[in-house]
Amino acid sequence: MKTLIIIFLLIGVIAADLKPVKQFTVKSEIILSDAIGNIYSVNGNSITLFNNNGQKLFSYSNPFLGDIAFADVTDPMRILLFFKDFNQVVFLSNKLTGIGSPIELDNAGYNQISICCTSHSGGFWLFNSQALQLIHLKGNLEADYKGTILQSVFKENENMPVCLVEENNEIYMSVPKTGLLVFDKFGTYKRAISINDINYFQVVGGKIIYLSENNLISYSINNNNDTLKLPSDLNIISASINKNRLAATNGNEIFIFEL
Repeated sequence: MKTLIIIFLLIGVIAADLKPVKQFTVKSEIILSDAIGNIYSVNGNSITLFNNNGQKLFSYSNPFLGDIAFADVTDPMRILLFFKDFNQVVFLSNKLTGIGSPIELDNAGYNQISICCTSHSGGFWLFNSQALQLIHLKGNLEADYKGTILQSVFKENENMPVCLVEENNEIYMSVPKTGLLVFDKFGTYKRAISINDINYFQVVGGKIIYLSENNLISYSINNNNDTLKLPSDLNIISASINKNRLAATNGNEIFIFEL
């Protein structure tokens, strides 16, 4: 974790020092990374795991559940996949094998779910677009926390959250037309951060890391922001940093750089 924090503190200084490590052809919609240096490629109904040198290790797909709407890899031992079309959640091990059976949220009484993420206290969070609140479900699918009802935020049905992350006893939720909403560990609304149109993002060392117009932005609530400009000729659509590596994709190829 200390290495990651140092990288982001220095990111403005080292922007010109991206050193290519590997480039290989893999169709990818989203690139993710975890705290131990693994890289994940999400494309359609499949997720593939690579080490930080780009060596393929494991893959998982389930064509019966539709495409992966969201993947949370913050816990590499308990990866969460959300299949929105079928309203199901799948947990995977560090080898991308299923942990238990897919969770059918409809059967648990939650049939209008926009997004889900894993929880460090066990169970997982979901955002109920009918109740307009965060709900934490335990392993037995019982709700132990129900957050603030956000009636004033979600006035338009199309303004639904697209990314949800729990980190450092806080929950961060990206709502494209509103910004980044921050909640406490019980789902109680705390504040909004004026960053619009974020898709996937990382929270590292108190900083929010996201891609914007070919720049990887490191945003701090103290306005100590840094920008890492990515090579313009690569047409990057998704990027993520782990340890001393940057992984990125243009949809057809994955690029790994050393910082």
